[in-house]
Amino acid sequence: MRNELSHSQILYYNDIATPLGKVTSLGLIHRGTGTDRGAMRVFGSYAIVYFLEGTGEYCDASGIRRQVIPGDLVLVTPDVPHQYSTKPGRYWNECHLIFDGPLFDLCRTQGILNICRPVVHLEPINYWLKRLESVVVSPASQSPMEKTAEVTRLLTLLTEIYTEQGGVHPKGGLQNAITAGRAALDSNIEIEIDPKDVARELGVPYETFRKGFQKQYGVSPVLYRTERRIAAACRLLTLTTMTHQRIAVYLGFSDEFYFSKRFKQVMGISPREYRRQKDTVIPLGEAVP
Repeated sequence: MRNELSHSQILYYNDIATPLGKVTSLGLIHRGTGTDRGAMRVFGSYAIVYFLEGTGEYCDASGIRRQVIPGDLVLVTPDVPHQYSTKPGRYWNECHLIFDGPLFDLCRTQGILNICRPVVHLEPINYWLKRLESVVVSPASQSPMEKTAEVTRLLTLLTEIYTEQGGVHPKGGLQNAITAGRAALDSNIEIEIDPKDVARELGVPYETFRKGFQKQYGVSPVLYRTERRIAAACRLLTLTTMTHQRIAVYLGFSDEFYFSKRFKQVMGISPREYRRQKDTVIPLGEAVP
């Protein structure tokens, strides 16, 4: 069933082609789930999809498979079967830019648009979102000159992303890897995420990532993730009447015993004692932290 809260907004649409190609559309999707799960698609045009919030996975027919986190940019090419989606029940926010034409075909043959490197990481997110939006600075203009200018602005942006920076994931080295890693560890609190997997997806040796993360945030990535999940548990214990077993299941702990053990390690008291200390419990049922 389609997510009723999903919202798609087309910020720009163009059907005027130039000899170089065209920028077809720019759009935003809020609380999207990506392409249909379980089946790869062939889109038929070029597109770049920039993920603003949430996590998921990208895979394609060439065998590439990797986690997608906020700040990741996915390249879609016309004839490559692919899929990118969230886990069931999860959502993300994205910005996408669709384009086509001989200039971009040339970029592909020259290796600027490299189908072997479909995912790169770009931060800070607000900066790169504005860069994507700046490609279509005059959406009301219908002149061929302006449409050609859009194509050349997009070419400049793609060249900067894929050649000048070399598509390094993440942009900016270890510091941005740590920032991107923290975003991944902050997301999808209800599922298990192994910090080693996060480091591997960012292309950073785990020990390098762990030491840099601990130096910046004062805790290891493993403890940081645990603390985030326990913080969510605290909110559920305080604001809902959900049972401890239900909270454990909701937050992805293997069972109530393991949840209670991890909670006590972080908070110093059991979930039952923590709830007892609270004066007011509001029955919110399905409340989400």
